[in-house]
Amino acid sequence: MPDLNAWLGSTPPLSTWLDDADRAFDTARVIADKPAVITITRLGGALAAQTVRLEPAGGAADATFTMGALGKAGVIILGYKSHPAIADTNLKRGDTFAYDGQFYLVVQVLPDVPDRLLAIAEAREA
Repeated sequence: MPDLNAWLGSTPPLSTWLDDADRAFDTARVIADKPAVITITRLGGALAAQTVRLEPAGGAADATFTMGALGKAGVIILGYKSHPAIADTNLKRGDTFAYDGQFYLVVQVLPDVPDRLLAIAEAREA
């Protein structure tokens, strides 16, 4: 009976690619594919503009009923962290920003995500 492992050799064909991924560079490619420039407001002052990627977090924008609002639409923010040539994204819980006519409040910055910043922001009234 033929032995597939003998035919492939002692190492799988993709084994040389296992360690070539650099998450910081991969994150930069993902952001560059769909960049969004935002200016963070923190403690009443504006920070320098930053480039991130914003992706919808799901849900309808402000689902409102007679008994009140069900929820707020949100975005997931992907930012830079540990890239050798690009400054880390400066984002903290409580920061606000406007994008595409909508105001957002950063409600969570996910800690300990290697080589990228991930945060969640909710849409807010102006």
